[in-house]
Amino acid sequence: MLKKLVVVVIVVVIIFAGALAAIRFYMKPTEALDLNYQEVAISGKIADIILSRKLEVQLTEQDMNNLVKKQLAMHRTLPNDFRIEGTKLILQGSTIEADVNVTWHDQVAIGAKMHFKMSWNAPDMEIQLVDAQVKGMRLPNEWLQIPTIEIPLEEHLPKLIGVRDVLFDEKGIRIQLKLLR
Repeated sequence: MLKKLVVVVIVVVIIFAGALAAIRFYMKPTEALDLNYQEVAISGKIADIILSRKLEVQLTEQDMNNLVKKQLAMHRTLPNDFRIEGTKLILQGSTIEADVNVTWHDQVAIGAKMHFKMSWNAPDMEIQLVDAQVKGMRLPNEWLQIPTIEIPLEEHLPKLIGVRDVLFDEKGIRIQLKLLR
C-alpha cells in the first residue's frame, strides 16, 4: 500500500514538472529583443524642415522605436516582479503593436504582444497600454501595470521652437512646430 502511494506521488510530481516545463517552453519569446536605442535628435531634422518649407517634423517607426525603448529602459522593472528585457514596435497610426520580452522573477522568460494607444497631451506624447497577450491569451492589465509612457518632445528641440500639435498617420508621426517668443 505504501509502495503504491510512493509511486503515485512520484508520477504526479513527474507529470507536474513536465507540465511546468511545457508551459515555460510555450511562453518563451520567439525572438531575442533588447532595449538598445539610439538618441533621436528631432532638432537634427531641421534640413527636412527647410526642404519642405513647413514647420513640421516626421518621426518614423524607427524613431518611435528608439524613443519608446529609451523610456522603457529607464523603467524596466514592473510591479508583480516583471522586468522588461526587450521590445520591437510596429507603428499603426495612433496605435503601437509591440512584441515585448519580459521576465518574471528573473527566471521565466515570456514573449508578449502588447497594444498601446498614443495621444498628444501637451507638452508630452503619452503612450498607454491597451492590452497584453501571451500566445493569443489576453492578460489582465493589472498583472503588468505598465505606467503611461510620457515622451517630452520639446526636450529634443532647440529652445526657440515648441510643439503646436502632433498628428498620427500611417507613415509615422508628424510633429507640427511653432516658433516661441
